[in-house]
Amino acid sequence: MMSRAHCGQDSSAKARMPMPVMKVVRPIFIVGAPRSGTSITTWALGQHPNIQPMPETAWISSLGVGAYLSYLKGSERGQLSHLSNVEFPLASFMTRIGSAVDAIVHDVFAERRLRLHGPSIADPNWAPAGKVAESPMQIQRRASDPKRRWVDGTPLNTFFIWALAEMFPDAQFIHNLRRPDEVATSLESFDTVGAEPQALDQGLETWIAHTENAWYAERGLGSGRVFRLAFGRIAQQPEALFMDLCSFLGEPYSPDCLLPLCRKLNSSRVDDKREQNLELLRESPTFLRAQAVHDLVDRQPAGEQPDAEAWQVVHERFLDYCRDRSII
Repeated sequence: MMSRAHCGQDSSAKARMPMPVMKVVRPIFIVGAPRSGTSITTWALGQHPNIQPMPETAWISSLGVGAYLSYLKGSERGQLSHLSNVEFPLASFMTRIGSAVDAIVHDVFAERRLRLHGPSIADPNWAPAGKVAESPMQIQRRASDPKRRWVDGTPLNTFFIWALAEMFPDAQFIHNLRRPDEVATSLESFDTVGAEPQALDQGLETWIAHTENAWYAERGLGSGRVFRLAFGRIAQQPEALFMDLCSFLGEPYSPDCLLPLCRKLNSSRVDDKREQNLELLRESPTFLRAQAVHDLVDRQPAGEQPDAEAWQVVHERFLDYCRDRSII
């Protein structure tokens, strides 16, 4: 992992610098391969009184990369650069960016509420009415719901967990883990939901890349920060699963979380193809590699204590992405 000294800091300067008092921001990021239940988990958690569901973002990870590169730009000339002139800490810089992101997210949520429900949303007795009230997926169910936290299920976030953890030191992550053949089969039919389909081997490579990164992050942050969500539990043990999730998140259980599970969200309707594709894939070298990754990940969930070596892998992969990039 990059040391603070590498970023133009030393421990004595860090000790002298007063740390700003900032609001505690506790977002929830669902990571892992696409087609692993990230959307339905987002909507289910978003029915909780204290959690707002979000459309996929991408801009938050993009801003994380830009923030890191901006920090390097502002620190590249030692005493002649604005940030390194006072040895301003990277951690404080990234957390400040995270606070700004949180403010924007809540601003957008307020606008979504207004556009969906009109001025009546300001009434303390407001509740959804008519056909809207019948939907199992609401962005808010009662005027009294505080919605202080937010959940982002963008699969792309899986590659930028280091930056997200720096921006949001109190964030929690959920790693949705699904079998590689099921993900590849679903991605093959992705055009049925208006997205770009992937050939089976390409889908398996997508699964490997997302799952490996999520697994290293899971171990690197530890079980207090990352929850392993086995995909099959969504259908087979929904109540027990969301009780476990609420406990992990430090939120009281809400049965409203189960309401979206009565329908398949963003389904590519490929149930009948899964067994057929599994037979086709059994001799595929890519599938055998993906299955080996799945077996390894399945055997080694996160421990209670963060694994520094695993977290260094997450950090180095982020640095590899940023290497030779500049925002100006």
